[in-house]
Amino acid sequence: MRLDSDASKRSQSPSQHFTNGSARSPGMRGGLGKSANGESHSKAESNGSAISYTNGSSVANGRVPPATFFGHDRGEVTRLLIQSLTDLGYHGAAGALCKESGYQLEGPTVASFRNAVLKGDWAEAEELLFGTNTYDHGGGIDLGGHVGYSKSWAKSARTPTAARHIGGLTLAEGANRDEMLFWMKQQKYLELLERRDLGKALMVLRQELTPLHQDVGRLHALSSLMMCQSAEDLKFQAQWDGASGDSRTLLLSELSKSISPSVMIPEHRLAVLLDEVKDHWISNCLYHNTAASPSLYVDHICDRDEFPMKVALELRHHKDEVWYLKFSNDGTKLASTSKDHTIVIYDTATYKPIHILKDHDAGVTHVAWSPDDTKIITCCAQQECSARIWDVQTGQCITTISEFTYPCTTAGWAPDGNTVVIGSQDTKYGLAVWDTDGNIVHRWTDDQLRVNDLAISPDGHRLVVLLESRILVYDFMSYEKICEWLLDDIKLTSVTISQDSQHMLISMNENKIKLMEIDTGEVVQKYSGQVQTQFIIRSSFGGANENFVVSGSEDSRIYIWRTNGVLVEALDAHPNGCVNSVAWHPTDPKVFASAGDDHKVRIWKPAPPHHFPTGSNGYNR
Repeated sequence: MRLDSDASKRSQSPSQHFTNGSARSPGMRGGLGKSANGESHSKAESNGSAISYTNGSSVANGRVPPATFFGHDRGEVTRLLIQSLTDLGYHGAAGALCKESGYQLEGPTVASFRNAVLKGDWAEAEELLFGTNTYDHGGGIDLGGHVGYSKSWAKSARTPTAARHIGGLTLAEGANRDEMLFWMKQQKYLELLERRDLGKALMVLRQELTPLHQDVGRLHALSSLMMCQSAEDLKFQAQWDGASGDSRTLLLSELSKSISPSVMIPEHRLAVLLDEVKDHWISNCLYHNTAASPSLYVDHICDRDEFPMKVALELRHHKDEVWYLKFSNDGTKLASTSKDHTIVIYDTATYKPIHILKDHDAGVTHVAWSPDDTKIITCCAQQECSARIWDVQTGQCITTISEFTYPCTTAGWAPDGNTVVIGSQDTKYGLAVWDTDGNIVHRWTDDQLRVNDLAISPDGHRLVVLLESRILVYDFMSYEKICEWLLDDIKLTSVTISQDSQHMLISMNENKIKLMEIDTGEVVQKYSGQVQTQFIIRSSFGGANENFVVSGSEDSRIYIWRTNGVLVEALDAHPNGCVNSVAWHPTDPKVFASAGDDHKVRIWKPAPPHHFPTGSNGYNR
C-alpha cells in the first residue's frame, strides 16, 4: 500500500538489524542543507582547514559561466551531476565534467574516509571523521615520554594542560556523535566475531561500545552474539551479511546522513529529488491508477476517462440481495454471495458463471479464497449457522463445519492453505482455527468472543479481530494477543489488511472508516462521505499499489478516496438499496466489482472510446 501523504519510499535504518547500525537518533531532525555551525555551503571540507572543492579556475574556454543555473547554486548542481553520472556508470563523462567545471564530487578527506570505512580501517575512519586532539603540555614531557601527542576524538586520555582540535568532517546539524561512533564500533565488533577473535571482540564490547551509553537493549543483543558458534550462525542471528557483504557500504550510507551535505552529498541525491517530484505529481493526481513510473519529460496528470467509473457489465444471477463478493488472488475468478442462499463463481475473462453453489440453507454472508485459489470457504446466516469449504474446480462442498449455535460471520485462510480461522457470534466457538477436514486446531477461550469480522495479514504474522466495539490483534504464529483497543459507542463492521501487512482499514457505524497501524492502533487517515448507520457495509483497498480506498454505502453509492483521504468520486451504483460490498481486481487496477441490494453484481471499468447505451453491446449478463 502506498500512502500519498506518507514518506513510504524514504529509506529508514532498521534498528532491529545490525546491518547498518540503528535507527536515526531522535536528535537528527535538523535540516541537512546546513552545516553543523549553521553556515551555508562554503566548499569547506573539514572543521579545520578549508579545502576547496574546485581545481582552480571556474572559467571554461575563456568564458565566465553564469553565477547560477536558472537560480540554483551552480556548484551544487554541478556536483549533483557528477554524482549522478557516476551512479549511471558514465565515469568518463563525470571526469570530463570535473575537469571542465573545476568542481570535484568530494574532497580528499571525504574520499579517504570513504575508503577507510570500506576497507574496515576503523581507527583511520574515526580519526578522519571526528578529527584529532593535539595536547599542549606547556613544553613539558608527558608520563609516556612524549613532548606532545595526538589522540583521536573518541580515545580516552589524561587531562592535558591545553588541547587543540584538528581536522574532522563537518557534521550535519543535530548529528549524534556517540551514535555514529557506536555504529562504527558495532561493525568493528561484528567483524571481530566473524573472524572468531573473541578476545578482541570482548574488549571492544566492554571498553569501546559500553562507555558510549547507547540503548541497553542493543548492547544486550550484541553481547548475546558472543555465544554464536560460527560465522554463519552470527550472520543469521544478527541479520548481518559480514565484512565481505554489503554491511560496510550500508554503514557508510548511514554515516553519510549525519555528515554535512556540503561536504558529502547524500547518496543518489538526484534520484531522490526526482522521486520527490514524482511523488508530488502522484499525490496531486486524483485519478493516478498505474504502477508505472511517470515520465520526467512532461508534468504528470491522469485522464479521468481512464478511471473505472462506468458499468461495463451487470450480472443478474442472484435472486435476492448480494451481500459480499471477492476476486480470487490471481484475479481469474470472482465469487459473490447472496441472501438467496447461493454463491456464484464467475470466470473473469467472460464473467459467465462457472458454478452456482446451492447447498446452504440460509443467506451467505462471507466468502474467502484459499491462497492457491483452489478452494473457498463460505459463512452462513442465522438459520444454518455453519461454514462450508468448497472445491472450486468441481463446485462440490468438501467440508461442512456446523458446531455453531449462532451465525458464522467471517473466515480467513492461513497463508499455508491448510487451516482456516472462523469468526462467529457463538461464544463457545467465537474465534477458532480449523483444518480443512473440519477438525478444531485452536480455540481462543480467554474471553467470550462474538466476532463481527476478522482478517489475517498477507505475511501471516497478524490476526485482526473485530468485536462489537473492540479491536483485538493476535500474533497468528503463537496465537497470543498483542494488543487491544476499545472504541466507545461504535459498532465495528469490517476489516481489511493492506498488502504490506502494516495497516488495517476499519469500517464502523456511524459513517466512519479509519486507516490504522496494526501494531500501534495509531489512526493514519479517516475517510468520510459514505453512509453507514444500520447495516454491514464493507470497505477495502484498491487500485494500483493500493492507492485507493473504496466503500459501499447505504445511499446506493460507491465512494472512492485516495489513501490520503481526498474523495475522488461518489458513483451512483445500485438504486433503491445499499451497496454492501466493493472488491477491486487484484491484477487489473482498471476493474472493480460491486454488490447491491438490487440483486445485482456490477463490473466497473473505464468508459469505452465509443459509449453505447447499456444493453446494446452485450454488457448485461
